[in-house]
Amino acid sequence: MADYHFGIEIEVRVEPHKIRPPLSEKHALYYGKLAAALRKRGLEAKADDLAGKYRKHPEHYDKWYVTKDGSLGNPQNLIPMEVVSPVLSCRQDWEEEIDVFWLAMRAVFHMPERSPLCGSHIHISRSLGKRFTLSQLKSIAYGIVIYEPLIVSLLMSNRVNNKYCKVNTVNSSRLRQCGSNTRAVAKLIKSATDTEMLKDIMQDSRYVLWNFDNIVPGRSGTIEFRGGRCLRGEVRTKRWIAFTIAMVHAFLTMDDISHPDRISISTWSPEGFYETVKKSTRQLCMRDLLPKDFEVLNETKRED
Repeated sequence: MADYHFGIEIEVRVEPHKIRPPLSEKHALYYGKLAAALRKRGLEAKADDLAGKYRKHPEHYDKWYVTKDGSLGNPQNLIPMEVVSPVLSCRQDWEEEIDVFWLAMRAVFHMPERSPLCGSHIHISRSLGKRFTLSQLKSIAYGIVIYEPLIVSLLMSNRVNNKYCKVNTVNSSRLRQCGSNTRAVAKLIKSATDTEMLKDIMQDSRYVLWNFDNIVPGRSGTIEFRGGRCLRGEVRTKRWIAFTIAMVHAFLTMDDISHPDRISISTWSPEGFYETVKKSTRQLCMRDLLPKDFEVLNETKRED
């Protein structure tokens, strides 16, 4: 089985079971309560005390980290927060860790609000201590661009055209010049001589569906998928993790940049692309995590 390491950022706006008003001034208190609930259930966790200026905390990537996200606003009756998972591995029992996380969430809070402000971001890298090679990154980048319309068709409606996850071909001035010319896209991506150049080809800002900011030297080496839905439980959390990792695995397996005059999927349709993703989940031992029908994934068709 291929090995990938990943982390997920879960954005929520939630009401505590026990309210200590005013909630708008008690964010750090409830971040601490969630971290304590996670530790009680055997997971390493730390809460942001909000004492200093907001910044990234790579020193906490080995634990669950509860912090704020300015895009979620400051509602009077809810606690807005972002919870960042530790680095997880496909070869470990990561699903149980997700289950325990949601048990802890339910112990402190009611079900998260269905908010269009909330989404989820999934960071993917090669096995621990290993980065994607430049060649692998180019294969992934080309797949992202070529299959972009089909990927978008599999997203939740409120993640399409969302200002925090614009599609790369719209955000990137370099990609816009290629239009739908697959040979031009392949030539442009192949021209990247390093990760800095590839990142600049794929985006003009980090608010894209697939964020390459972290592939450059000195960063984590991950590719970030920002199109995940607002998560409200363990089933959909595991579902969107599996979907994202399987897409990356499919891009690498197909390596379509090597033959830009043809595509690897059986039919150019959402169903055709989704079947390819499901095939990847079988190779990753994640087959049971994705629904049979992509319309269940994006909830245009509700499950029974």
